Amino acid sequence: MPKVFSVLLVSFLFLSCAQDKLKDKGVWIGGQIVNPHSNTFVITNGTLIDTLYLDDNNRFLKYYENFSEGVYSIIHEEYQVIYIQPGDSLMIRINTVEFDESMGFTGVGAEQNRFLIDMFLYNELENLVMPQFYILPPEEFVVKADSMYQKRLEILDRFKEKYKSNKGFLEVANASIIYDYYSKLELYPYAYYGRNNITLADLPKGYYDFRKSIDYNNERLQNHYTYYNFLFRHFDNLAYEQYCKQMVYDDENAIHIVHKLHEINKKISLEKLKNNLLNSSIRRYLTRSKYLQAENEPLQLFMQYSTDSVHKEEVEVLFNNSLKLLPGNIYPDVSLENYNGQALLLKSVLKKPTVITFWTSLHRDHYNNSVSKLNELRVKYPEFDFLSININEDGALWKNIVRRNPGTKDFDFRFQQPNKAMNDLVIRAISKVMIVDKNGVILDNNTNIFRIDFEETLLGILNR
Repeated sequence: MPKVFSVLLVSFLFLSCAQDKLKDKGVWIGGQIVNPHSNTFVITNGTLIDTLYLDDNNRFLKYYENFSEGVYSIIHEEYQVIYIQPGDSLMIRINTVEFDESMGFTGVGAEQNRFLIDMFLYNELENLVMPQFYILPPEEFVVKADSMYQKRLEILDRFKEKYKSNKGFLEVANASIIYDYYSKLELYPYAYYGRNNITLADLPKGYYDFRKSIDYNNERLQNHYTYYNFLFRHFDNLAYEQYCKQMVYDDENAIHIVHKLHEINKKISLEKLKNNLLNSSIRRYLTRSKYLQAENEPLQLFMQYSTDSVHKEEVEVLFNNSLKLLPGNIYPDVSLENYNGQALLLKSVLKKPTVITFWTSLHRDHYNNSVSKLNELRVKYPEFDFLSININEDGALWKNIVRRNPGTKDFDFRFQQPNKAMNDLVIRAISKVMIVDKNGVILDNNTNIFRIDFEETLLGILNR
């Protein structure tokens, strides 16, 4: 009873204060994080808006006199988007065990944000069945994609009948449906025909007519992941169309990224959106490419097109670190800690060719899948060692997780300086895998144990 009373009291005080402030169109943002990973709750729109700190009950609350209407990202290790407009008093509850699924909203503005998270979860479920649709012949796929698109619009229509929303939110809600639909259309030819056969694609007449409706400079949408992710993929496809008659699709090649940067610069005029797309594109290239050179045309183009000085500084550091990780170079001798608490350098662990994987406690499914895959690979390829390195600061949590898989204790380590190690090793995706020989010479700077050709990579190393 005391806990229930406490929650009701906090909600009452929050709503009472909110009502007092609504007359000046300020914004209240508050809530609670269950099972928090840190004591911060970040609000951003591409630029940091604020960092709120959790109290002893893992709650946060703040009033803003001036808060522009639009899409914002909220971050607590993972992130999601919300829509805020003057006069809102939004309470957010998140359980990090199921971040998106648990997200709940109350207060003024709750209905709109419940719609957005419901659409996100609907999309997640839809994505689970998309692989079976991507193998359909073109005409059948178009019918299926159109049907899914219409169902989304019907859901939005029912929302509009039930709740009153302003023009800005409805534009965002409608566009999130449209650009998810466009994303499926962009992806289908590559999924069905294969990247290497895209020039042979026999698509229905007018298949790409949707591209005529793309708004490349929608300021209201530029912080929404559906719109941003669509543009990112779309520019990859536009880039390949520039060189598809000369070579197969290769987004790790300088030719691809050069065309992509050109297309972004040509079509995007919103400065922040352009800078972010340029930044994401060059970062992906630098972290994945095996063909970097000191005189790098993509880097020079990025520096020419971007106007964000912070991005430029970060990308230059990333480029220099990436050069050090090319095959043939020596793997940085990072500091590790083993399960027994002993500090050691990586080179002291290397006894034979070694596959190095990474994991985080935030993505347990990836960790569990990796444990199973690595155990399988250890049996099939005894010529290799297979190491796992945890990237988190919390050593106690790391040990607790490893303890549940006792067979992995001898192969599991954690970085003593996670942030430094992740920068030195250019770890931007937890799926990244590196392979070194017994002397620490890098054999492969970016692969993935779940790639269908990963075992071919191992066999190629053995046959050298």
